[in-house]
Amino acid sequence: MPHGFDKLLHHEPEAESPPAPPRRLSTQSRYHLHVRQQPIAARACGAGDRDRRPVDPPPIVQILLNDFDSNSQEDNDILQDPRFTVGCLLFPVSPQSPWSEPTESDTGDLDQDREKDREKDRDTDGVARTDDPFSTPLLSGKAFMSPFYVEADPDPNSAPPHPSSINDPRLSSPSNAYNHPSARLHQPATFFIFADLSIRSAGLYRLQFRLMNWGSVEDTGQSMPILAEAWSDPFRVYPAKDFPGMRDSSILAEGLKELGFVELKTRGHGKGKGKKRR
Repeated sequence: MPHGFDKLLHHEPEAESPPAPPRRLSTQSRYHLHVRQQPIAARACGAGDRDRRPVDPPPIVQILLNDFDSNSQEDNDILQDPRFTVGCLLFPVSPQSPWSEPTESDTGDLDQDREKDREKDRDTDGVARTDDPFSTPLLSGKAFMSPFYVEADPDPNSAPPHPSSINDPRLSSPSNAYNHPSARLHQPATFFIFADLSIRSAGLYRLQFRLMNWGSVEDTGQSMPILAEAWSDPFRVYPAKDFPGMRDSSILAEGLKELGFVELKTRGHGKGKGKKRR
């Protein structure tokens, strides 16, 4: 009998091949930014570096991954990548950008009394005004932050779940075990903590956060892509006389400082500096 015919005559079905692994989104599309601690207020600071009035509470941004698996070494390596950075930009909540220089028609309409008032304000408190064509940049301090990785989230009760690419309503239900805070008691997390941001002019603002990885420049030689973005809620910057005072530190901020982020200045209940909140 020719070689191989016995298999044709006595055919045995082959074992079924294992199903293909579920398709995972591309690495770049997995990234998300979540503003874990929103800025609420700030006192307008002067133009000098010594007059720092940090945004309160300090914005804290967290990186989230689609379909994150805490048991996956690859996912944990992503969270611990030191090449991540988040940049912060300041935007006014108004139709006109505060750092744009006034036009000739605008300056021509200013009378001498208004000009004297602005000069008097600059001389007395050193705050850069939005209508001052020679003002310094409104946002000062550390606007780019490196990642701060922790093995367990210090405030699991407020920890957000990582997004899921599975469209199953049962998985997004509050009764699902993954969405319960106890399931995230020992969840690793990576934060970007903006503890040194100051704003030089009173007004209503929002912050935009952009996630980048400078390692992509080294690996590909191309320009650094923006991997994810997030916006803060609007918050108000007050003149010195109207600032309501600093707030007590959150559980998250206190926990991050205890875990080693020493740049955070925490404040206990009733010990915040400044005027008492109304």
